[in-house]
Amino acid sequence: METTGETADAHVRARQATPAYQLDIDAVLSACDTSAGGLTSAEADRRLAECGPNGIVAQHKRSPVREYLGQFADPMIILLLVSGAVSAYLGEPGTAIVLVLLVLFNTAIGFAQEFRAEKSLEALENLLEPTCEVIRDGSQLSVDSSRVVPGDVVVLDEGGAVPADVRLIWAEAFSTNDFALTGESVPATKFLHPISGTVPVAKRHNLAYAGTTVATGQARGVVIATAGDTEIGRIAALSQSVPDTRSPLQREIGHLARTLTSAILVIAVILLIVAMAADMAFKEAMLFAVGVAGALIPQGLPAEVNTALAQAASTLAKAKALVKRLSAVETLGATAVICTDKTGTLTKNEMTVIEYRALGEPGTVSGTGYAPEGELLIDGSAVTADRSRAWRDWFLAMALPNSAGLHRPDSQHPDWYVTGDPTEGALLTLVAKAGLDRDRMLSEYRYIRELPFDSARKLMTAIREHDGRTVAYTKGAPESVLAACTHIRDADGVRPLTDDDRAEFSSHIAGLAGRALRNLALAVRELDDDTRVRVHSDGPAADHAVMAAVERHMTLLGTVSMIDPVRDQVPDAMAAARGAHINVNILTGDAATTASAIATRAGLGEPAELTTISADDFDAMSDDEIVRHALSGSTVFARVAPEDKMRIVDLVKKSGNVVAVTGDGVNDAPALKHADIGVAMGRSGTDVAKQSAEMILLDDSFATLVRAVSLGRTVYANITKGVLSCLTSNAAELVVNLVSLVLSIVAGVPLAINVLQILAIDILGELFPIAAIGTDRQEGELMRRAPRDPRSHILNARAVADLAWCGLVVGAITMGNYLLFYGRHGVNPFAGDVPDDVVWQATTVTYVSILLCQLVNIIQRRSIHGFFTRYQFHNAQFWWAMGAGIAIMLVIVYVPVVADFFQCGPLDAVDWLFVLGGAVIFLAVREAQRIVFPAVRSQPVDRSPIRRSRHESANWGSYERFSVGLTYSPQAPDLCWPREGT
Repeated sequence: METTGETADAHVRARQATPAYQLDIDAVLSACDTSAGGLTSAEADRRLAECGPNGIVAQHKRSPVREYLGQFADPMIILLLVSGAVSAYLGEPGTAIVLVLLVLFNTAIGFAQEFRAEKSLEALENLLEPTCEVIRDGSQLSVDSSRVVPGDVVVLDEGGAVPADVRLIWAEAFSTNDFALTGESVPATKFLHPISGTVPVAKRHNLAYAGTTVATGQARGVVIATAGDTEIGRIAALSQSVPDTRSPLQREIGHLARTLTSAILVIAVILLIVAMAADMAFKEAMLFAVGVAGALIPQGLPAEVNTALAQAASTLAKAKALVKRLSAVETLGATAVICTDKTGTLTKNEMTVIEYRALGEPGTVSGTGYAPEGELLIDGSAVTADRSRAWRDWFLAMALPNSAGLHRPDSQHPDWYVTGDPTEGALLTLVAKAGLDRDRMLSEYRYIRELPFDSARKLMTAIREHDGRTVAYTKGAPESVLAACTHIRDADGVRPLTDDDRAEFSSHIAGLAGRALRNLALAVRELDDDTRVRVHSDGPAADHAVMAAVERHMTLLGTVSMIDPVRDQVPDAMAAARGAHINVNILTGDAATTASAIATRAGLGEPAELTTISADDFDAMSDDEIVRHALSGSTVFARVAPEDKMRIVDLVKKSGNVVAVTGDGVNDAPALKHADIGVAMGRSGTDVAKQSAEMILLDDSFATLVRAVSLGRTVYANITKGVLSCLTSNAAELVVNLVSLVLSIVAGVPLAINVLQILAIDILGELFPIAAIGTDRQEGELMRRAPRDPRSHILNARAVADLAWCGLVVGAITMGNYLLFYGRHGVNPFAGDVPDDVVWQATTVTYVSILLCQLVNIIQRRSIHGFFTRYQFHNAQFWWAMGAGIAIMLVIVYVPVVADFFQCGPLDAVDWLFVLGGAVIFLAVREAQRIVFPAVRSQPVDRSPIRRSRHESANWGSYERFSVGLTYSPQAPDLCWPREGT
């Protein structure tokens, strides 16, 4: 039938009037202006031109040039550029060039890391299958998925992808894997009849959705929506509509830059006023004030921040976590609440049989996942298929009525994997664990007929012939199998099934279901002559009669119980999160019973500690109730829609807490985008989820996320140490400049240090050691403290006081050394006309005094335990950087050409003794301060308003178990860090 082609928007109007799932097949075909024979090619081309290609518009990606230019928006980079402009204006082109090179170095670090992350992400992307099967002009043909249009009739086969949203018009044993869209961990069985009333996406079982895959069977469906009109498109639009927000670190660096800029401007104005009050010419006063203020900008700070973040991103990449934006690393460290998906994140997304009952004997199964590694155990003894003929029938009932495939690892699959229904795949793994070869079983037991699964019978039967026997092997829902059985086989043989047996069986299944296990029952029947005749009858019309004749008078063999197993490291990772005062919640589209059982196994809490909130309860809750549950942790939000996840995340953010969200499906994308940091799964995640996230877990492991949180905390601690270390020398330089200016105005004493020497401290002397701090390992009990408050600042009142104190101490020591130098060499600096070579030597004393005190300060600030601690020896890179700083200092002092450029003069042994003595005095003052006021440096952050975890008793042992593959020493618990390759 050729369609009239009046409009390509008929499907849209139909959806607005009556949803397609509420219409019968004829009404849907009519609404879409098509037929069961599909569109004509001409009509399909016309609709394609009118509706556009079938594809989700990717989030806008900036060009590499714009990406690089975006690095210059960093406030600290702007400060460096201003400093360079000031230097050029002052007639110091060499200084300006150095600052510009430093800007290029800093921007290159950030751009290189983010560019690599973007390229890695592109390599992971693989949205819809490139081709699909459609019916056009009455024939089946293969077309590019992007050319599918509304009204097309698509053909769906097992293992394939659904290219668009379709209303099913024909199906045979058809089910789809919808977890990426709905969060359901088991395949959704589909049917054809219309659905009355309004139901959520997960309950529209006569539809198949774009982005899902076919688990079992075959089907045909008419396309009702493509591209942005699909469910996947609608959710993608939700995630893409969220504006980009700055991370806590970006906000903190911005605050720091604004604070420093304001302080430097105030200092410049003060210096200008003081200089003019001393009768200095306005131009000279302006140049001096601007020059000194420009030199006070912490030029090494952006390099320290970017180096720390880049190093952390590199470490995370080795640990299977890809960071798309450098600042996201630190955001993890401030995380107070984690809202995690269940399937594929906490669990393996691999159904695994863990318990069974065979011939009346209960047993367990070792090993998880699809890899056939493990054993069937009864009372600790392994069971094999040759135990008895009856046991072999039990295995045959799993292997023969089974349309799944179990496959070895290959170039595209690093592990064993299943095609088809994951539940059936789990049965094949169990068969392989018993040492049976399924392919051999299929060849030995000759195929007669197969009665496929359907949603009414909930049974699947394979009829095979072997040794002259025609046998029906059946598996299915326990209640359906039980209804088909009249006998039971136990250890004593076959006997009639009694009412007590039925009651005991039903009670057993109910108990298993209460533990969120997915259960199947197995049965067998040797067919009599009459039934064999019916089996060989042909034609679909005879199917129901054959089913009724075969699936009765069966013998119950037993049951198998399976679950999507929790990843091995998840319980210890949960314990580590609790110990770090991070509250974890589960947000899932799965059923409440299943989600709660997984939460218990994952270590989120004991059943009595968990709070499970269903979709109906959630809809009735106020914002205050939701945020209270989210902030208390150990809450399972079940059957939540994408909009519900967004609501939870937004409420947590509004409470002032940093929230991380994990997910892999399209339904997780909006929450990933709304979160402070979205974490997507790299292996099982959809492209929409990966595009919406800032971090991608390449191993899909929650444990990797918790390790990343630990690293994020370490990064912020290192950045804090670097910032305060950097500003200490600037505070000292300010004190020296102010005192020197006063002495120059009042008594004519030469200025104690010049701008080039200040830059030599900030750029050449301290830059490498401060940048190397970014590679420091975690110290102390960082993962047992509460998350930092994102509203707190590095430059708080306590830090400013400490910087002022350090500046005064170093300034006093330095000015003392400067004036003592003149005394030792018999020169009166107050007399005027001091020779230039003597001034150069004196300013060199100032330069090396500040630099050596600064190097001592950097070492002392590295550890909360001060200068003398084992922690100081762990980072060889830091000590190489210290050596480089000292070597550069010696080159500046003693290499003539370089010394002339910086206006420095050589020092003798006595000069060095005074300089080193000053550094020792400063160290003694700092160590005394640490001992007398320990709370200033080591008090853990105890934040509010978030309520503490319910598991306050979680001890370090849990974290130590979680940290398998980490270096840990009871004598030095701060030395805990992933070893290379772990």
